Parts: sequence; C-alpha cells; structure tokens
Amino acid sequence: MAVSVQIQAVIYKNDKESLKRAFLSLANAIRVNRNNGKELGEVTVAYGDASPEPIYTQDEVAALTEEFLEYFNFRYTFFNENTGYGKGQNLLSQSATADYLFIINPDILVCPTIFSGMLSPFSDHSVGIVEARQTPLEHPKEYDRVTLETPWVTGACFMIPTKLFQKISGFDHDSFFLYCEDVDLSWRVRLLGKKLIYRPDCVGFHAKRLTATANWQPTASEAYYSQESALFMAYKWSNNDRFKKLYHRFANGDEVGKRIVAKFDAMKKAGTLPKQLDPNHKIAKFYGDDFAKSRYTY
Repeated sequence: MAVSVQIQAVIYKNDKESLKRAFLSLANAIRVNRNNGKELGEVTVAYGDASPEPIYTQDEVAALTEEFLEYFNFRYTFFNENTGYGKGQNLLSQSATADYLFIINPDILVCPTIFSGMLSPFSDHSVGIVEARQTPLEHPKEYDRVTLETPWVTGACFMIPTKLFQKISGFDHDSFFLYCEDVDLSWRVRLLGKKLIYRPDCVGFHAKRLTATANWQPTASEAYYSQESALFMAYKWSNNDRFKKLYHRFANGDEVGKRIVAKFDAMKKAGTLPKQLDPNHKIAKFYGDDFAKSRYTY
C-alpha cells in the first residue's frame, strides 16, 4: 500500500541555487522509488521561510509548483519571523495529513534510494524514527551494527510517523531555539518505548564549513545556541550535576555565558522552564559534552 510523505524544511536566507539542487535531488529520489513500484504515494514538499524577507516571490513559487508537479506538491510558507528550527518545523507539521514526515535541512541532497531505505524499518511498529547518514561530516555517535538502533537521531535528515510527531507535540521550541532539539525529541520518543534506527546506506549530502584540519567551523549564532541548549538539556533531562557545572561556568564567564544564564533565570521566574524528565536516567545519557558514545576511539 502506497504511503504519503510530507518533506519539510525551514529556510533562512538560503541561496536559491542550493535549494533548487535539493528540489531536483528529491524529485529524482521520488522518481526512482515510483519507477521501481515502491512505497511512495502522494508527496508534499513544505518549506517554511524564517528569513527577514521572503526568499521566493509569488511568481517563483508558482513556477516551482509547476516544474515539480509531476513529483510533489510544493507548499511555501513565509513565517514573517525568525522561528528557529524547532518552531518552524512544528508550524509546518500542524496541517500535515501525510503518513510520515521527512524532516530535512533545506539544502541536503539525498541519494536516489533514500525513500525505500528510510520507510522499510517502519514495518516494525516499535520503530519511532529512522535517520539517514550525513556526508561529508557524519556524526560519530554509536549505533548497533546488527539492529541499527541508535541513542538519538540528528535533525538534518530523518523520518517519523506524523501521528507520533504530533502526539509528542513535535520539537520543544520553547527550550531549544537551535541545537539539541533533535536529541530532546529522540529521547522523548524513546520514553514511549519506541526505537530509533540509523540507516548508514541512506545518504544525504549536507554541506558544512570545515577548517583546514577538517573540523566543523560554527558561526557565532551556532556557537551561542549550542551552549544555551547544553544548559537546558542538562536541566530538562535531570542531570543536576552537569547543570550546576554549566550554570556556574556561564555565570562566571563571558557576556555570552551571562546572557544564557539570564535567559534561564528569567524563564525560572516566569515559571516557563521545561518539565524535568527521566529522573532515574533510563534514557538520557551524557558523555561530557556529548549525548552518546562515539564510534571512534582516540
């Protein structure tokens, strides 16, 4: 039986050429799946624009809709605010009626067989999320080579049943503007007894800026939000020792750290901090600054 999929992404000042390459990549993967008589039925591509000004004009949206009509229905929404990743994805999912959400970064290029590989694990109803492998910079978190289970999935390219995503109210965008919202979502899915599956044969090319030594080079906003999210993850997932350590470091650190602590204190005063989860640490595991063991040793 054919299944419906909504592919959704949040865009922010993205280059139109890179977005067009992503559309062509998705269209090719849809074509390959359907030509092989596989799983896909109706497909919607929903892009939410969090840029200060719309990336696309109405005429450009109409042209893209017409160009890719054979493969998918294109839906473009201008949010008129910088929603961040999680809130933008949540907004896109609110009206979704597809069987599955395929949540991606907007410029990711997918392999031609990605849909078969990502959908097949859901024949096991205990599976909650299926994650693709990113290249050229793959996250080194562990996964079981036999079962393909993994502790959490990255938000750049994964698939989840729409009803499950809506059941857990999607991403916690109040706590995580950028970064760690995918770990938090993964752990909440696991709290329901669902498994997370990593598919190393399902590849998505996700461009990253690297240094000469092949390390990731974050922007200033990425550096800020990764630290802010680390504090909120420690608090929400009941790692009190790590929370106290980070809070003290930020409170006695630079202006970025003080800004993070001020936000936390303001939310505490307003009573808007997230509910603390997993007090017995059955799901949430912290390994220094990481949320899973690395597959590699140093």
